[in-house]
Amino acid sequence: MEIARRRRSLCSSRRRRSAAVGRKVRELRRLVPGASVMPTDRLLLRTADYIAQLRARVELLRALSELCEGHGHGDSPS
Repeated sequence: MEIARRRRSLCSSRRRRSAAVGRKVRELRRLVPGASVMPTDRLLLRTADYIAQLRARVELLRALSELCEGHGHGDSPS
């Protein structure tokens, strides 16, 4: 009896985990441009690239913002 219950519990845990991973993969496909039809392994690589691109954009925008703030506070451009 105990073994059968453990097996059912293990199978149930695997199904829940698999469903959760499936939901997360679908969410990535929705969020990452061009990723809607690619295989999951390529999706994960594309997601990593996309995150790196977004970080670079944020850094660029921060730098531009700081540059604009400097000119807006009475600093004269050289």
